[in-house]
Amino acid sequence: MAAMSLLLRAAAAVGARRTSSASALWGRFPLPGRGPGRFGLRAPVRYGSGGGGGKRMFIIDTTKFYDSRFLSLLRFYILLTGIPVVVIVTFVNIFIGEAELAEIPEGYVPEHWEYYSHPITRRKVKEARRLMRERGDGPWFHYETTGTSLIDYDPKSTPDN
Repeated sequence: MAAMSLLLRAAAAVGARRTSSASALWGRFPLPGRGPGRFGLRAPVRYGSGGGGGKRMFIIDTTKFYDSRFLSLLRFYILLTGIPVVVIVTFVNIFIGEAELAEIPEGYVPEHWEYYSHPITRRKVKEARRLMRERGDGPWFHYETTGTSLIDYDPKSTPDN
């Protein structure tokens, strides 16, 4: 239905544009009939008198509300997390910098996190180790399995034993 009205509107616009020079002199549309051109019959078409000059149509279109809402929220949350991260990483790289390689003094045993050169990596490793100890996770909380010497391989007298 909407395509048909669009087609009629386009045909009326083409017909109105292709007027003869005589009608252009008088400032009005040509009379219905066969005029020069390939379109055959031409007649002026008028859709109401509502100031717009064209037919008022209710065009059903997909909504852009959810698309724009998603994109604006995505932009907001990326900037909400991205700006502080960029500021912190820049601050660490400018003012703290990476660790330099140096001799290890005798009798000193470095911590596991001291082997990493970047301060942010050091912080992450130290925090991960602390959380693993706190939550009971990690290789130091695994118990050894019992040996196979305690398993009884004798045939059973009853299936439920």
